[in-house]
Amino acid sequence: MSEPAAEWPTVGLTLRVDGHEYPVPQVWIGDSLLAVLRERLDFDEPRDGCGAGECGACLVTVDDTPAAACLVPAVAAVERDVRTPRDPGFDAARAAVAAAGAGPCGFCAPGLAVAITSLLRRNPDPGPAAVREALSGVICRCSESGHWIEAVALAKEAEGGAAAGSGASPDPDDADLVDPARRPEAAAP
Repeated sequence: MSEPAAEWPTVGLTLRVDGHEYPVPQVWIGDSLLAVLRERLDFDEPRDGCGAGECGACLVTVDDTPAAACLVPAVAAVERDVRTPRDPGFDAARAAVAAAGAGPCGFCAPGLAVAITSLLRRNPDPGPAAVREALSGVICRCSESGHWIEAVALAKEAEGGAAAGSGASPDPDDADLVDPARRPEAAAP
């Protein structure tokens, strides 16, 4: 005869998300921040991608540090400042992603906005190689890095960017990635 299933331990907690306090009366002790945001608080972003912290779809910031929400235990986010892609602090990057066509289907766009904003806070004038490295944790199957580089440039410009003339020049080999007019698809057939 089998033994009865043990009760899974639950806790009540309050999360500070996008500047607001959200009480969550019953959370399984092993729930991820992503699960609580989406299933208990009905947030549509961050997205639920791989569930293993490898795709970047669930990027949020926890105390201004990018984090895969699927890997952060919800209980570890208590008394921390959690910012989702819907936070107004990511608006410039969201607009830049859309304007550059950097997330055509929209699935990776919220994670890209978080990654781009975090990058520009750490490095206000990144070159193409720094952009590729910083955004390498976001998987997108329907865009290319050139669109991402353009999105970073647009977000930088929207947020005031570096002072004129103080930025490093992009790698000449990547000029077609930075300048949309120089992309192969912009050429006349």
